Amino acid sequence: MQITIDMPDSFMKEISYGFTAPEREIKFLLASKLVESGRISTGKAAEWLNISKPQFLQEMGRYGVSIFPVDELSLDKDVLNAQNGNY
Repeated sequence: MQITIDMPDSFMKEISYGFTAPEREIKFLLASKLVESGRISTGKAAEWLNISKPQFLQEMGRYGVSIFPVDELSLDKDVLNAQNGNY
Protein backbone atom coordinates (compact mmCIF):
# COMPACT_ATOMS: atom_id res chain seq x y z
CA MET A 1 0.00 0.00 0.00
CA GLN A 2 1.18 3.47 -0.77
CA ILE A 3 -0.21 6.71 0.63
CA THR A 4 0.36 10.12 -0.97
CA ILE A 5 0.25 13.29 1.11
CA ASP A 6 0.46 16.73 -0.45
CA MET A 7 2.54 19.20 1.56
CA PRO A 8 3.96 22.58 0.63
CA ASP A 9 7.75 22.80 0.36
CA SER A 10 7.82 25.37 3.16
CA PHE A 11 6.19 22.86 5.51
CA MET A 12 8.73 20.20 4.61
CA LYS A 13 11.57 22.60 5.42
CA GLU A 14 10.03 23.35 8.82
CA ILE A 15 9.60 19.73 9.89
CA SER A 16 12.85 18.39 8.46
CA TYR A 17 15.85 18.09 10.76
CA GLY A 18 18.31 18.37 7.92
CA PHE A 19 17.56 15.02 6.35
CA THR A 20 17.91 14.95 2.61
CA ALA A 21 15.06 12.43 2.33
CA PRO A 22 11.86 13.97 3.69
CA GLU A 23 9.95 10.75 2.95
CA ARG A 24 12.22 8.94 5.40
CA GLU A 25 11.69 11.67 7.98
CA ILE A 26 7.91 11.37 7.75
CA LYS A 27 8.05 7.57 7.90
CA PHE A 28 10.25 7.75 10.98
CA LEU A 29 7.92 10.21 12.72
CA LEU A 30 4.94 7.97 12.00
CA ALA A 31 6.77 4.82 13.12
CA SER A 32 7.97 6.41 16.36
CA LYS A 33 4.46 7.65 17.17
CA LEU A 34 3.03 4.17 16.52
CA VAL A 35 5.66 2.67 18.84
CA GLU A 36 5.01 5.31 21.49
CA SER A 37 1.28 4.56 21.43
CA GLY A 38 1.92 0.81 21.67
CA ARG A 39 0.44 -0.02 18.27
CA ILE A 40 3.62 -1.57 16.83
CA SER A 41 6.87 -2.89 18.29
CA THR A 42 10.26 -1.22 17.92
CA GLY A 43 11.38 -4.24 15.91
CA LYS A 44 8.49 -3.89 13.47
CA ALA A 45 9.16 -0.15 13.13
CA ALA A 46 12.86 -0.74 12.43
CA GLU A 47 11.98 -3.42 9.87
CA TRP A 48 9.57 -1.05 8.10
CA LEU A 49 12.27 1.65 7.96
CA ASN A 50 14.95 -0.85 6.83
CA ILE A 51 17.23 0.00 9.74
CA SER A 52 18.45 -1.99 12.73
CA LYS A 53 16.47 -1.97 15.96
CA PRO A 54 19.37 -0.33 17.89
CA GLN A 55 19.55 2.41 15.23
CA PHE A 56 15.80 2.98 15.51
CA LEU A 57 16.02 3.23 19.32
CA GLN A 58 18.92 5.67 19.04
CA GLU A 59 17.00 7.88 16.63
CA MET A 60 13.94 7.82 18.90
CA GLY A 61 16.16 9.14 21.67
CA ARG A 62 17.36 12.00 19.49
CA TYR A 63 13.74 12.98 18.94
CA GLY A 64 12.96 12.75 22.65
CA VAL A 65 10.46 9.93 22.14
CA SER A 66 10.36 7.42 24.96
CA ILE A 67 10.08 3.72 24.26
CA PHE A 68 8.62 3.28 27.73
CA PRO A 69 5.08 4.63 27.77
CA VAL A 70 4.19 6.12 31.14
CA ASP A 71 0.65 7.07 31.95
CA GLU A 72 -0.26 9.47 34.75
CA LEU A 73 -1.65 6.76 37.03
CA SER A 74 1.54 4.69 36.82
CA LEU A 75 3.64 7.75 37.50
CA ASP A 76 1.54 8.65 40.56
CA LYS A 77 1.94 5.10 41.91
CA ASP A 78 5.70 5.25 41.38
CA VAL A 79 5.91 8.56 43.25
CA LEU A 80 3.89 7.17 46.17
CA ASN A 81 6.05 4.04 46.30
CA ALA A 82 9.21 6.14 46.30
CA GLN A 83 7.86 8.39 49.05
CA ASN A 84 6.99 5.34 51.16
CA GLY A 85 10.38 3.75 50.63
CA ASN A 86 8.97 0.96 48.44
CA TYR A 87 11.51 0.71 45.66
